[in-house]
Amino acid sequence: MFRSTAIACALMSTAAHASAQTTLNFDALAHGQMIVPSLFASSNVTIEAENFRVANAMPIAFDTTLFATADPDLTGPPWGGGNLPQDMVLGNVIIVPENLVDANNDGIVDSPDDEGARPAGDLTFRFAEAIDSFGFDVVDIEGVVQELTTVDFYVGGALLGTLDFADLTTPGADFYDPTISFGNNSINRVAPVTAADFGGTRFDTVIIRLGGSGAFDNIVTTIPAPTSGALLVLSGLVASRRRR
Repeated sequence: MFRSTAIACALMSTAAHASAQTTLNFDALAHGQMIVPSLFASSNVTIEAENFRVANAMPIAFDTTLFATADPDLTGPPWGGGNLPQDMVLGNVIIVPENLVDANNDGIVDSPDDEGARPAGDLTFRFAEAIDSFGFDVVDIEGVVQELTTVDFYVGGALLGTLDFADLTTPGADFYDPTISFGNNSINRVAPVTAADFGGTRFDTVIIRLGGSGAFDNIVTTIPAPTSGALLVLSGLVASRRRR
């Protein structure tokens, strides 16, 4: 009986840990480092990029603390606005690059800069284990109806729902956040969007469709806790083994 109960408790403990919230940042990378899809596989996610003007693009890291770069709009502190502290040291962010020039062939882009064309491209996050929430920090979304940027949430290849950046600053919209202020060199935190916001329970792919320039950091995700039904199965396992 003790052994069976211990097994069930271990399973419940594992289930409880599965609901933990995690935050992914890019501070361990070099400025300009190319992010191959599998780089963060151990963190439950692969990351890809598409630039509509650059073939075979991939996301790259950009160090926001450097002031001698090709894009001063991504540099701070100080920052130019937004709902995060203007003296916040953000560190590295990820961008859809406007070029992949790597003269040294060392996997580091020589002059990192984000794609500024409209539209710019996509950042795709694919999760090995489905999640139920997704939040992030965003840098330098300049306006123009939030540059027509959207975030699409998919489960099993089907679109579950869409967050339109314009809704973040539109009073009365479902995702309106009065603290968010977009603009040049701004930094904002977008609160986690949940699968329940779209009437679902989880999603496995998130695509940020960039209408223009922009960068992202501090990707916050949560893997759903087991359903009550799963916990009932575990409880039933304990009761059954006790009867035996």
